[in-house]
Amino acid sequence: MDEVLQERLSEIIEWLPDGVYVADGQGFTLLVNSAYEALSGTHRQNLIGKHMAELIETGYINQSVTLLILESRQPMSLIQTLKSGKEVIVTGNPVFDKSGNIRFIVTSVRDITSLNHVTAELEKVRGLSALNKHQYHFNVNGNGTSVIMESRHMKAIVEKVKQIALYPTSVLLSGPSGVGKEVIANLIHELSARSQKPFVKVNCAAIPEALLESELFGYEPGSFTGARREGKVGLFELADGGTILLDEIGEMPLSIQVKLLRVLQDLEIFRVGGVKSRKVDIRVISATNQDLRALVEQRKFREDLYYRLQVVEFHIPPLSERPEDVDALIDYYFHFYCTRYRIEKRLREDTRTVLCQYNWPGNVRELKNLMENLIVSVPSLVIDPDHLPFHVQSKPSQHRVLTIKQQLEKYERRIVAETLNNYSSIRKAAEVLGLDHSTLVKKLKRWDISTESRFRR
Repeated sequence: MDEVLQERLSEIIEWLPDGVYVADGQGFTLLVNSAYEALSGTHRQNLIGKHMAELIETGYINQSVTLLILESRQPMSLIQTLKSGKEVIVTGNPVFDKSGNIRFIVTSVRDITSLNHVTAELEKVRGLSALNKHQYHFNVNGNGTSVIMESRHMKAIVEKVKQIALYPTSVLLSGPSGVGKEVIANLIHELSARSQKPFVKVNCAAIPEALLESELFGYEPGSFTGARREGKVGLFELADGGTILLDEIGEMPLSIQVKLLRVLQDLEIFRVGGVKSRKVDIRVISATNQDLRALVEQRKFREDLYYRLQVVEFHIPPLSERPEDVDALIDYYFHFYCTRYRIEKRLREDTRTVLCQYNWPGNVRELKNLMENLIVSVPSLVIDPDHLPFHVQSKPSQHRVLTIKQQLEKYERRIVAETLNNYSSIRKAAEVLGLDHSTLVKKLKRWDISTESRFRR
C-alpha cells in the first residue's frame, strides 16, 4: 500500500469506535486501530505483518473472515473468538483495484460477548417457561418430580388424581411398561393426606414366590428354618398410616392374592406363623402392564380381588397414542440432562422431527434413556439426525434404501462434525481431514452445518 495512503487511512480508522482490521490482497496484516487493540488486548506491533493463517495457527483467532473473502471475493460476516476469550462479529469487505484484483480487505470488529450472554440467558428463560407449561411439579420424600403432559388424556388423568387423592380408596394403574405408572402413583400419594407417612413400593414380580408372603406380611420368631429370632416386620406394617404400591400385581400368586384380599377387606394382617391379627391403616395402589380382566377369565387372578383393587382405575396409554406428549418430554429430559451434566447442547429441528415421528415402543423410559445417551455420548454440540440410533432414524413404514454414495456422504458428514468439535478452527479441521479449507467450507454449507457454536470457548 502507498505510504501516504496508508498513513491517511490509519488516521481515519483511529476515529472509529469499532475495531478495524486491514489486510492486503495476500492476507497479511497492514493496519489495526486503537479500538481493536483495546478489544483484543493485543498491541498492533504484534499483528502488523502477520499472515492471517499464522494468527489462526498460533490460536490468536479461531477463523479468519479475510481468508474466506480472498476465496469468495465477496463481503462476508462471521462470529469470531479472540485469544482474549471475547466473542466478536467481524464484517469484511474487499477493496478491488482497477484490474479487479483484491487490493486490501477492511474488516470491522464489534464485541458481542455481553450480547451473547444476555441472549443465551433469555433463551434459557424462554425454554424453561415453555417447559413449565407442560408439567405438573410435586415433591415425594423431598425429591422434586414432574408429570410431563400436553395431551388431553394425561391432563385429564392429573385432574382426576387431584380429585380422588384425598380419599383412601384403592387405585389400579394399568398401561404398558415405561409409560409412567409409578409417577402417577407418586402423585396420588403426595396429594393425599398420607403424604407425610411412608410410601412403600413392592415389585411383586421381583420377589420369589416362596419369600413374597413373608416379605409382605412379616413373620413371627421361629416360624420357619432360617427365620430371625426376633421375627420380621412385613412391608404392609412398614406402610402403616401411609401408602403401599404393589407393582406388577398381575404376577402375584393366587395363594398370596387370598391374603391380600383379607387385608383389603379387614385392614388387618397375620404374620407368617402368627395367630394374632395386626391392624394396619394403608392405602393400596396397584400397577400392572397386563390385562387383569383377561387373567380373571383365565382363572389366574381372583375376580373378587380385582374389583377390590379397581375401585378407581387409571389407564395410561403408550406414547404412540399420545404424540402430543412426545415433544414436551423431549424438551424436558434434554434440558434435564444438559443441566445435570452441565453440558450445553441443542437438537436440530430435523432431529426433533425424526424423534417425534418415532413410535417409542419403550415409552417414556426409552425416551428418557435416549436423551441421556445423546447428551453424554455424542461429541458434537449440535445433535444431528445421524447421531440418532439407526432404529430411531428408520421408520418401519419406510423401505427406501440409501445408495452407496448417500451412505458414504452420511458417514463423511458425521466424521466432519466430530472433527470440527475437536479442533479450534475450520482450517485446522480441514488439515486433519486432509481437505482444502475451501472444500470443507463448501461441504458445511451444503450440509447446513453451523460452526458458530462449535468454536465458542
